[in-house]
Amino acid sequence: MNFRVQLEVDLAAIVANYRKIVSYAAPCVVLPVIKYNAYNLGSVKVAEVLHEAGAPWFFVATLDEALELRRHGFAVHIAGSLLPFEVAEAVSAGVICPVNSLECGRQLSLEAIRQQKSVDINFQLDTGMGRDGISLNEAAKIIDAVCELPGLHCRGIYSHFPGALPQFSEFTRRQIADLGNFSQDWECIHFGGGDGMANYRETTRPPFTHCRVGLALYGLGSAVEPLQLQPVLTLKSALALVRELPAGSNVGYNFTHSLKRKTRVGTVAIGYADGLPLALSNCGEVIVRGRRCPIIGRVSMDYINIDLNHVPQAVPGDEVICLNSEITVNDWVKHKQTHPHEILCALGNRMKRSYHY
Repeated sequence: MNFRVQLEVDLAAIVANYRKIVSYAAPCVVLPVIKYNAYNLGSVKVAEVLHEAGAPWFFVATLDEALELRRHGFAVHIAGSLLPFEVAEAVSAGVICPVNSLECGRQLSLEAIRQQKSVDINFQLDTGMGRDGISLNEAAKIIDAVCELPGLHCRGIYSHFPGALPQFSEFTRRQIADLGNFSQDWECIHFGGGDGMANYRETTRPPFTHCRVGLALYGLGSAVEPLQLQPVLTLKSALALVRELPAGSNVGYNFTHSLKRKTRVGTVAIGYADGLPLALSNCGEVIVRGRRCPIIGRVSMDYINIDLNHVPQAVPGDEVICLNSEITVNDWVKHKQTHPHEILCALGNRMKRSYHY
């Protein structure tokens, strides 16, 4: 290894996952969500392989993310809200824009006229998320008004689930019915994401024409087991130091671990600045030379310590596996009591990202 921390992304696995999702969701068109740099895995690289696999356009969260993909020639839609100061640049770049209000529609129309362009828009309806979108009781009036404005190509409508797990079925099915009530002759009508697709298959059937999928592309979420999706990432570091410390020695900050016996202690060049959760202190594991090794002591910003008693041949420079198909993102989720999105979004920027296909 030539890097302290390296994130390896299996692009072939991402494509394989996408194709399984496409087959499952057919005839719905699957739209990949690659916001926050494709959940920190590299949006341009992911977009390139998914576009080749048939993805027609992509969803992101911010204008900056959209502009990056537009520079590489991809069709891209901002999923949430477009801020007023972003309108001109979004129109200029040919971004597919969300409309969450009548005022947003008017701003886009005025800018389209000024730039002598036609702007593709989709209406986001708030069917119960409570975060953004047009309220259902205003939706018909606002949609009709915006559709009359010049310079706009009104393509469709979409909404979002606050919780698409089976235990929320009563609320979720009401959302699905509510959006279906607005299913005019739209080019696209869709919900997201992987949990909705996996647990409510009706969202992949008419009147729905498209579905948005993010986490499932990376082998995570409710769709993994039924669709047999693959993990796509491996996180590696390296042993920086190997020492033998006597019983009673303190390991790490705040005296959270004292050695009960003489121990070969390895120092690994990864920490919470790289996204390894603090919650793995004294309970997580890594893999060295094929053997699981417990993390001992408190995770620090740049390093962790591990027990190498069962790997006597380990030496500085050895590869250390922190995440793969054996030690998974979901393992970290359980320790941190969070969800996979946060684990991926926390992966640090100083690590080297590499790709294979």
